[in-house]
Amino acid sequence: MATAVSLFVIRIFSRLLFDTRGPAAHIPIVKLYLLRPAEAEPDEPDVNRRLTRKGEKQVAELAAFLRKREVELEIREIWHSPLLRAVQTAELFRAELGLEAPLFEAPGLRPGDDPRPMALRLACARKSVLVVGHNPQFESLSSCLLSGATDPVLIDFKKCGLLHLERAEDPGRSRPLGHWILGWFLVPKLI
Repeated sequence: MATAVSLFVIRIFSRLLFDTRGPAAHIPIVKLYLLRPAEAEPDEPDVNRRLTRKGEKQVAELAAFLRKREVELEIREIWHSPLLRAVQTAELFRAELGLEAPLFEAPGLRPGDDPRPMALRLACARKSVLVVGHNPQFESLSSCLLSGATDPVLIDFKKCGLLHLERAEDPGRSRPLGHWILGWFLVPKLI
């Protein structure tokens, strides 16, 4: 019995000492991709604004950039706001990359929505997701995940900007939204 306990303790310590990925490596990593819709027509009402040809081109160029650089996106679901430009951006991005992830209209992604309920939902997510939403909510949402506060804004989300975050630590008492790490951030000017 003592030998079995000793071997168990040795295995635990060897993982802690020699696993270069650190303690967070044993927690399933959830990848999050936040995508702001591309350029849309300036028509009213806001909910019915369609992507412009330039907006469609922005999404196609973003997808081509990711394909060319062989960026692996681990997207299991795609959540989008009910606004037409977000739906179109999500559908076009999925088609351009040949993703099989299902699309879902998600509550809490309209421009004026409080970002905290969505941040909590993402903190509890068990699979990697692409979320397509709007400013100013998106800037506050990304700031909330990275710092725990919606203000000050940490990310200047441009149209068709794509932010990649990884959850390295599950939510807990000291970090109710978990610990998120910035992977990368792409904006159309860089592509």
